[in-house]
Amino acid sequence: MRVPDPDFTNYHYQIHRELGCNREGGRISYLAQRLDRPNELVVIKQFRFVQTDANWQGFKAYEREIQFLKELDHPRIPRYLDSFETVDGFCMVQEYKAAPTLSDRRTFTPIEIKTIALSLLEILVFLQQHVPPIFHRDLKPENILVDEHHQAYLIDFGLARIDRQEVAISSMVAGTPGFMAPEELFNRPLTKASDLYSLGATIICLITNTRSTDINNLLDDHYQLKFAHLVTGVNPLFTRWLQTAIAPNPRDRFPDAQTAKQQLASIDIENTDCVAIELVKPASTSLTPLFVMLGMTICGAALLVGSGLLFTGNPTPIVNTIDTPIPRMPAETTTGNGWFDRIKPRCNAVEAVTAINANPPPADWQGVGYAAACYALAGKIDAADRAIWQLEPQLRAQAVNIVFEIGHPVADAGDDRSAGPIMELVLKYWPQNYMAMYHAGMSAYALGDIPLSQRRLTDFLNTYQAVDGWTNNARTVLAKIDRGTIDGSYPKDP
Repeated sequence: MRVPDPDFTNYHYQIHRELGCNREGGRISYLAQRLDRPNELVVIKQFRFVQTDANWQGFKAYEREIQFLKELDHPRIPRYLDSFETVDGFCMVQEYKAAPTLSDRRTFTPIEIKTIALSLLEILVFLQQHVPPIFHRDLKPENILVDEHHQAYLIDFGLARIDRQEVAISSMVAGTPGFMAPEELFNRPLTKASDLYSLGATIICLITNTRSTDINNLLDDHYQLKFAHLVTGVNPLFTRWLQTAIAPNPRDRFPDAQTAKQQLASIDIENTDCVAIELVKPASTSLTPLFVMLGMTICGAALLVGSGLLFTGNPTPIVNTIDTPIPRMPAETTTGNGWFDRIKPRCNAVEAVTAINANPPPADWQGVGYAAACYALAGKIDAADRAIWQLEPQLRAQAVNIVFEIGHPVADAGDDRSAGPIMELVLKYWPQNYMAMYHAGMSAYALGDIPLSQRRLTDFLNTYQAVDGWTNNARTVLAKIDRGTIDGSYPKDP
């Protein structure tokens, strides 16, 4: 039996209908009309003390939300209007926006999704420019309203925090699984990149037509969202933008909402003929935005590499600046994979050079990547390095991703003498590849290079923030090193 709506006429409000509820927690929202202003609708959020299961943290969330809303003046954050106590609870009154939440079952075009994302980023820019910055901490479809013009409104600041604000133990891990940034889940310091993770997860729900309640279906065993295989009909740069927003390590995301907004605004979301190159992080101080687009697209044509480019030049040590996670490339878009399938049987120490000279790979960065992979499998790491070095800097990490994808099974198979050098080559051009760190560290331990093993496995644990079999194995080997147990054996991959 439905509980009757409360009577708020003594407080000058007339309830129209219920908007949402958590009856077990004693929290209910209503659409109401102000009796002294008949044309003005408001939202009344009530916390009922009399509920036997009411959680006192729910009331504290209302108090916290009032505190924040009183300070915020943004056209797309509904304003705080009033609050009052009743015999059975406490009520907060807020501006009403005639727009449904994103959790309502709706579909949007790619252009509409981009508009929604930019609209949300504008709100986050406002919150992050507040002194001190404000973190929402619960950005998800249920807390976002979107009007007919695809403008977003952000609601529910009950979990919001001010930068560096201390939080009670009972509310340390607060948010919605699937939308919470990993650092929030593991109670690590929040940054301006934390809400960007939640925003990215929200946009992934829209672009893949996934219900917010089903987002856990996109999480792998390492609490990483896997969605690229569900995305069609959009510029690959947009997919790359999303992957940057949801990077497990906050250092690999956009540093703030302003940077993310600038990057997204420059992407032609429906231009599917363009090839994503790379998001590049310049070596600079923290005052410089971490990500700039260098050579963002190559549309309608491949980037040609001059004849003889693969095998000439002397690579010198470089300070690599590319640390954005690079996604696996679908085989159908990789022009060199057919060439590699044909030449792979000859990627050995005896035949590789002759085979590649007689059958040159496609003259683009993908062809270079496959040629380097062939050299790497043959144990000719110097030749693979020279091939990648000849590319433009912004293409090197993209090419070495191919080497990683092809060399990864070698590491999985336990061929440490082959895998170790391959993973070190990957890390030269893609230093934030945590799986390359892991395999390089394990191989170095097996081969007796203990200082290198310690460095790689420590870097892996500092970069990869999940708690699982990979981290347990890394800790096991580091513990053996600390004890002086250098037997070259390590746990099998989980």
